[in-house]
Amino acid sequence: MSNRFLIDIGSSTVKVYIRKKQKISMITQKTFDFKKGFCENRLSDDAKNELYDFFEHLVNEYAMTNRNTKLYATGIFRDICNKNEFIEDFFYKTGLYFNIISHNLEAFYLEKAWTNNSSKIEKMVVINIGGKTTELLLCEKGEIIGNPLKLLIGVGSIIKKFPSINNSICSYSLDYIVKDIILDISKQIPEIDKKYDVAIYTGGELTYMRCADYQLVPNTMFSDENHPYMIDTTKYVKRNNEIFSSIPLLDLKKMMPDNPEWMVGARACSAIAQAIVHYFGISTIIPSNSNLIDGVNIQEANNVVICGSFNKHLKQIEVLINNINSKGITVLSPKNTEVVGAENDFVLFKDDIVVNHNTWAVEELHLKAIDKCDLVIACNYENYLGVSTTFELIHAYQAGKKIVFVEDNEIADLFGKRMGKQVMPCEVGLL
Repeated sequence: MSNRFLIDIGSSTVKVYIRKKQKISMITQKTFDFKKGFCENRLSDDAKNELYDFFEHLVNEYAMTNRNTKLYATGIFRDICNKNEFIEDFFYKTGLYFNIISHNLEAFYLEKAWTNNSSKIEKMVVINIGGKTTELLLCEKGEIIGNPLKLLIGVGSIIKKFPSINNSICSYSLDYIVKDIILDISKQIPEIDKKYDVAIYTGGELTYMRCADYQLVPNTMFSDENHPYMIDTTKYVKRNNEIFSSIPLLDLKKMMPDNPEWMVGARACSAIAQAIVHYFGISTIIPSNSNLIDGVNIQEANNVVICGSFNKHLKQIEVLINNINSKGITVLSPKNTEVVGAENDFVLFKDDIVVNHNTWAVEELHLKAIDKCDLVIACNYENYLGVSTTFELIHAYQAGKKIVFVEDNEIADLFGKRMGKQVMPCEVGLL
């Protein structure tokens, strides 16, 4: 299947992309207030209904299914209690798997999206501001330095702390808010002893800065059709001040008629970005519409576990593993497919440890690998899943792991029925 839909679901915005011949382009986006009424780690009924209505529209308009659509949810959705219950309900209503990814996987996707194009930049910060948190990647010559920096600062927290930021004209000075954020940043991350000259500012900022008439100039840092412009920090700060102090919010919304509510977060987002730019001593900003979906498009997962019948389908599985490895994805289990024996039709590979003809130790290591992986690939070749594989997939589902079937057949359709419950959420097909 050549065309896929890839959907980024954040704390406040849903962005829908279509993937054609490995190229992605946005087809629509919509802003929500998922934080409103969020109580006891649950979305409000109004927020859920609004989300379901939007996806019902998407499913009907674009014929979306779990065969051609992949979702990636972050932010507030990580805080939802009983995630499997929410995922099941969403799957039941939409037919799509609501994939809530970890901070680490989100950072991995961002890394993939940026390191390819930034190798010429000596020192760079990637800024990804969300509704509840902000992710920062520190890069030197295209390489990520250390672990991602996670700030408990987001658009929602700034709006909550400075509620009149979205008055027609902001009643706070931008400088006052920025100083407060800088103080917060200094308490959350270690002191930075190096100056980072350039920032790539992600999350639709290219569209925003063009709409809001920032003084953008051609990007001379690197050549990339997706990042054609940059802006000097002093000019960025100057325009931010104008948007805070002299441009009414209604006029801001008119600048983005297709999604005016996006502008409700614009001032808060700009204040956070300006504080980060100041903290790192950044002199040049490259605005970007790219986000984690660009990383997904490059590499769907960091690591996976393969589940299937190694007795019946070893040749197909070996081809699959080679294909996965060629994409840079690590297979955590099985670590190799060199057959050295068997125990009661249980295939043994090199380095498998069997005690008293008991294969449980091998199975236990496989289950531990499932607990660590990004996703589980279910090899349902010839419409077959054995008892052991079914057990592994049940374990994976209960552990909150996304399950992707390699073939579109009855097994994929009926997954979970043998447990006596409605079909469990899953996807069919890798990118």
